[in-house]
Amino acid sequence: MGRYSHPLPARLLRAPAAPMRRREARAGMAMSLATFSMAAASAIQAVLYLSEFGVTGRTDGFFVAFALYTTFGVFSQSLRLTSVPLLVEPGARLSVREFAAGLGLLAVPVLVATGPLAGPLAQLLAPGLAPEDRVVTETALPVLGAATVLQLWAAGGATVLAIRGRFTTVAASYVAGALAGLLTYLAVMSSAGELTLGWSMLAMAVVTSGWMLAGLRAAGGLGPRTGAFRLRSLVARSGLLLGRTAVYLAFSALFVVTLAYVSHSAPGDATVLSYAYLFASYLVAGTGVALGMSRIPDMTREARAARRAVVAATVPVGFRYAMLLVAPALAALVTAGAPLIHELFPASLDAQGVETLRTFTVLLVSWTVFALLVNLLLPFMFALGRARLVNVLALPLLVVHVAATVVASKVFGVEGTIAVLAVAPALFAVVLVRTGAGPGASGLARELAGDALRFLALAAAAFGAGAAVGELLADGLPATLVAGAVGTVLYCGGVVLVARHQVGVLVGALRPARS
Repeated sequence: MGRYSHPLPARLLRAPAAPMRRREARAGMAMSLATFSMAAASAIQAVLYLSEFGVTGRTDGFFVAFALYTTFGVFSQSLRLTSVPLLVEPGARLSVREFAAGLGLLAVPVLVATGPLAGPLAQLLAPGLAPEDRVVTETALPVLGAATVLQLWAAGGATVLAIRGRFTTVAASYVAGALAGLLTYLAVMSSAGELTLGWSMLAMAVVTSGWMLAGLRAAGGLGPRTGAFRLRSLVARSGLLLGRTAVYLAFSALFVVTLAYVSHSAPGDATVLSYAYLFASYLVAGTGVALGMSRIPDMTREARAARRAVVAATVPVGFRYAMLLVAPALAALVTAGAPLIHELFPASLDAQGVETLRTFTVLLVSWTVFALLVNLLLPFMFALGRARLVNVLALPLLVVHVAATVVASKVFGVEGTIAVLAVAPALFAVVLVRTGAGPGASGLARELAGDALRFLALAAAAFGAGAAVGELLADGLPATLVAGAVGTVLYCGGVVLVARHQVGVLVGALRPARS
């Protein structure tokens, strides 16, 4: 619960029963572990990719295409949040079969854009790259487009499985896909060049979607047949899904706009920024998005009865859990992660590259906090039935970001371009807090800001001290390892003091359930 006065129903004021709290924690933990498994596999591949190809104009070309893939990946995963209120009974507006048909139709424009139109799309996405580097973008788009469609369908299967309470199957699908992607990367890295990571993503999508489909069939399939669908009906179903998810598409497209402007800067900057952004976005996905996905079915049912009280009772708690993990991860990348890559692969990331990665990561901290908050609040807005409102804000969100990016890029260069990535999410978060919490918005905002600053300050102090100790005791790789180890120990000790309850719940979720 929040620390400010807000009218809550007695049902929400009562502490949930321990078994229910553990069940919800385990559901969130399962989704987080699946996401972080994917992140771990991606991290290994990213390090291998960096060591093999370095940071060049050609890697910039690939990561521009990869940014589009991640954008649609966020869109696909957001379906697991926005579509739940359409499918949950009572009051479902779509059958599972209609939902599947709508997803099938949504795949068509993606395949067209990344296939026959790959050339013009590459020019639009990477206007600042040299023609020979942009060829990599054009070549990667069809591979990543196929992976995008399969991940879209996998997300649809995950949505239905989550409603049916099969979180373990969902998590296992993504873990298996991550492993398949890593194995594929190792198999083709000597022959596929800069497209190695693209083929890895395609293999991951094939295994994830296949596993998810098998799990869906075992859990009841698509339900009874209701007759053939007409084209007009299919378009309407697809429009309903796309309309409810437009805000996620716009939100994730902010980075595509930023990367297009960064493509005009020094060769390699787009690659380094992509690494920093992927790290930060995986933190958001593994915490805020995972918590929302695990809670959205129950939250939808509760919100139909309790309305705004659900936001006040649960958002601060989820944000606190997320910041507990996100803050030290960002601090660790800045103080130990970036120099560790340089020490292990000096040819791929030189000393200047280390400083660039550190700078870009620091500039992304504010984006990470606001993106985390937005991704925690949006599921509640959909559960509250405010889908139309938040999706109407999709276009203004993009307009604000483009305007801020144009001004910042001209005045402050690449650093300003990255820094203003947080402007539109920050304004969006303010609107969501005000709309979702109503009269208690100011109190909720103060609580969220206090939690963010508390964990960020603790992480900065702990890992800053670790870096200082490392420099005093050693040089090179030993200094980096000491910095990471000391920072981790100091943060863990500090977090027990400032967030003992959250640590206890997380530890409890890892304990096996009693029969």
